[in-house]
Amino acid sequence: MYIRNKSGLIQECHNEDVIQSCRKDTDHFTVAENRESLTAKEAVNKPEEKPELEKMKVDELRSLAKERGIEGAASLNKEELLAVLKG
Repeated sequence: MYIRNKSGLIQECHNEDVIQSCRKDTDHFTVAENRESLTAKEAVNKPEEKPELEKMKVDELRSLAKERGIEGAASLNKEELLAVLKG
């Protein structure tokens, strides 16, 4: 199974307890059989979904920056990450 969190990070998961918890928490997670399903859902929902960057933790911002191909994100602080991601 694959899980996508609210920031868009997709991870493979084999733990049934985690999968069940994520299925119940639909505000924060989406669960699917394969990565392609989550990517397709993300493309459909993208205009509506705007992560509230200011509420995200630094590690979540770094993951999002990495997904977007932003190099050097690991060395940036929260304010710098926000500026780059909004940018």
